Amino acid sequence: MKKQLILLAALGCTIASMQSCAVSSGAQTADEINSKPSAEAATTCFIELKDGSFRRFKTLKLVTGVFTAPHLLADGKEKITASQIKAYQNSEHYAVSQDLFKDNIRSKSAVETLPGFAVRIAKGKLNIYCKKYYNGVGTAEQLFVQKDGGDILAFTPELMASMLKDHPEAEAFFNSTKKITPASKRLQATVALMNKGQLLSMN
Repeated sequence: MKKQLILLAALGCTIASMQSCAVSSGAQTADEINSKPSAEAATTCFIELKDGSFRRFKTLKLVTGVFTAPHLLADGKEKITASQIKAYQNSEHYAVSQDLFKDNIRSKSAVETLPGFAVRIAKGKLNIYCKKYYNGVGTAEQLFVQKDGGDILAFTPELMASMLKDHPEAEAFFNSTKKITPASKRLQATVALMNKGQLLSMN
């Protein structure tokens, strides 16, 4: 138990560092997919359209309100709706549309993103996405897992076990930390451990 607590503390620092770099790392991935001149590639906000192409902006703000449908406002003037895109990144997060998910509880509401979008909360050998939405009573969340760029699947302990079978240390950690709540923190810590092992193997 003591060993697990020490490991959790160390992973907490790793997660904090990982989250602070999430925006810049997401932008780098998009630049690799869709190369642009260096001046444009330096921007950190972008959308991915339904056809797979990218558009970049100086700013990308999520706009919500009682009398307006949620949308993105690009560079303070262009309105972008959820139906136009399958992913976006602004200064707050990288998010993907629920249309890309399997076994998804579909929703038309959202807490921190466009309706029906989920924020990527961990990136590496596994990508973890968290969709927060209103369920009629309060805020609920649904987690999704993606391995090696494959399908984005709804999280279950059984699915996670199958994805960790080639990573015994991360698997042991995941199985021994069932009491960690919320589940998103447990998954973040597991991915951080996997990424740490990857870095050590490269040195």
